[in-house]
Amino acid sequence: MPVVYLYATLTLGALFVFIGCFALGKHWAGLGRRPKLFVTLPWKEFWTKTVNASEDPAWERLLERAGRPFGWGKPEWVFAQCVCGTAVCLLMLFASMFNRSDSFPLLTLLIASTLSFFLPYIGLKMWANYREEVLSTDIARFINRYVNLLENQVPVYAAMVKAARPTRLLKEYVPSLSEWNEDPDKSLENFKRKLGVDDAIMLVSSMRTVESLSGGQVALTMQRLEWAVDHRRMFRHRKKIKSLGIGYSIIVYPAFYMGLLVAMYPWYKLLTEILDKYLT
Repeated sequence: MPVVYLYATLTLGALFVFIGCFALGKHWAGLGRRPKLFVTLPWKEFWTKTVNASEDPAWERLLERAGRPFGWGKPEWVFAQCVCGTAVCLLMLFASMFNRSDSFPLLTLLIASTLSFFLPYIGLKMWANYREEVLSTDIARFINRYVNLLENQVPVYAAMVKAARPTRLLKEYVPSLSEWNEDPDKSLENFKRKLGVDDAIMLVSSMRTVESLSGGQVALTMQRLEWAVDHRRMFRHRKKIKSLGIGYSIIVYPAFYMGLLVAMYPWYKLLTEILDKYLT
C-alpha cells in the first residue's frame, strides 16, 4: 500500500478523534446549563428548521416515552444517525484501502452503513420500551402505597412523596415542594409531561379526581386505576410475546427448511440415479 494512503488515514483519524473528544468535552462541560447537542453553531439552526419542517408525531411520541435522553430532540437524534452511518462508511472505505482484494465490498458497505444509521434509533426505541415498562411497574406500586397513605389521612403531597420512594424511576419526576405550593395543577401537569407514558395520563387524572371524593370512593377509584395499569402491562407483555413468536417463525423456520432440503439432497440425487439406471 502506498505510504500516502497511510499518512492520509492517520491524519483523518487523528482529526476525527480530536473533533470527537473536543465536542464531547464541551458537551459534558455545559451539560447542566445547556442540554443540547454539543455546541451552538449557525448550521444547527438551519439543521433544526430542516428536520422539523414537517411534523412527525411518531418521533415526538417516541421521545416522550424515552424521557428525552440527554435533552435531545428529533434534530439531534437524526444528526447522531447521520454521524454513525457516515463514520461506518468512512471506516469501510479506509479498510478497503488497506485490503489487497481486487473486489470492492459494495454490498457490505451498504448494509453496514444502513445498520449503523438506524442503530441510534433502535437504541432509543429499546430504551423507550424499557422505560415505559419500568414506569408502568412504578405507577402500579405508587398507586397501592398512595391509597393506603390517603386512607390514613396523610396530606396529598406528603403521600405522593412517600409513595414514590420505593419506585425506580418515578421518584425522579415527583414535583418539588415549592412547585406544589405554587400551583398543584401545574405541577401535576409537568409531572405527567415528564413521565411521558400513557399510564401517567390515567394516574394524574385519577389523582385530580380523588381530591373531591370520600375515603371509600378514593380506594375504589385507585383500585380501578391499578387494575387498568396492570391490564395495559399484561397487554404489552402479550404483544411482545406475539412479536417474538412472529420473529421466531421468520428466522427459524426458513433455516430449518433450508437445512432439511440440504439433508435431503443426497437422497434425491441417489433416487434420481437409481431411476435413471433402471428406466433407461
